[in-house]
Amino acid sequence: MNERPGHAASLLALFSASAIWGFAFVAQRAGMEHVGPFTFNGVRFLLGSAALAILLVARRRRGAPSVRASRGSVLRGLALAGLVLFAAASLQQVGIVSTTAGKAGFITGLYVVIVPLLGLALRGPKAGPFVWLGAALSAGGLYLLSMTGRIAVELGDALVLAGAFGWAVHVHVIGWLARRVRPVLIAAVQFAVCGALSLAVALGVERIEVAS
Repeated sequence: MNERPGHAASLLALFSASAIWGFAFVAQRAGMEHVGPFTFNGVRFLLGSAALAILLVARRRRGAPSVRASRGSVLRGLALAGLVLFAAASLQQVGIVSTTAGKAGFITGLYVVIVPLLGLALRGPKAGPFVWLGAALSAGGLYLLSMTGRIAVELGDALVLAGAFGWAVHVHVIGWLARRVRPVLIAAVQFAVCGALSLAVALGVERIEVAS
């Protein structure tokens, strides 16, 4: 009974994060009218990392520990999380240039189905009937949303779908890290890695201009 308040708060936090993420697709699509996808990701993730760094400094001053495992394995895990986040976010942002925000949101949401299927491939537990039902319904919805007159998925849809697999891998990496590192540190470091990689690519392939 004592776990119920915490459990409810966790579900509310996950629901709120999902809602915010869903609404963000409209802003992401609008942003592509002004900057390139890698510039967009670089700026937004570095801003997010900077904001979270303030919380990290405040927690350090209070003496709250951030790492609960060997630093070597944690650093490798954080670097991997940032790299996977960079791959998934880049595929999504490049793909959203040539698809709609609604389709991008739906296709990305397929990672919810991919996560347990990926877990099945990695750890071997049997998936329940609802997992397979969800996968079938999502695949049907993807077909109805993504297919045009000819039997082909548009390039943007394919890139966003590839990104959904990246998000699924990212969930498993975060699941491993969450038992060893404080969430704020995970978010701050992976955002910094993703933002730095995105800006590095942007400097090489995109034209960056500062509006007067």
